[in-house]
Amino acid sequence: SDFDDVFNSAPWQATGITALPANVASTAVKADEYVVLEMLPVEPIESQYGGDKQIGGLIIVQIYTPVNTGPRRTYEIADLLDSVLEKKLLGSSIQTGASMCNVKGNDPDDPTLFRADYTLRFSSY
Repeated sequence: SDFDDVFNSAPWQATGITALPANVASTAVKADEYVVLEMLPVEPIESQYGGDKQIGGLIIVQIYTPVNTGPRRTYEIADLLDSVLEKKLLGSSIQTGASMCNVKGNDPDDPTLFRADYTLRFSSY
């Protein structure tokens, strides 16, 4: 998909940050930091003039970094995500909006990791 292509691109690969789809168990990851990708279609959008239907939704990227290092690296990764996702046309069909980063704190499933959710809206034509 156009969304997945972002994380297979040279600019993202250059960051060295592993990106996993939401259906891959994070226990398979040996990296100190990584992101988990999820796209949630949440609403059909009717075209005003009877044209093609659109789908709107959320892109959620869970950011995982080591605990006891502070939130700085989390926000640096969010900035990297902005550079490839925020207010972009992905491929020819997905338009993204402004982003938001919500710090969740220590991950309950792995106490060695700190988690934040990077979220943005999208429309697909």
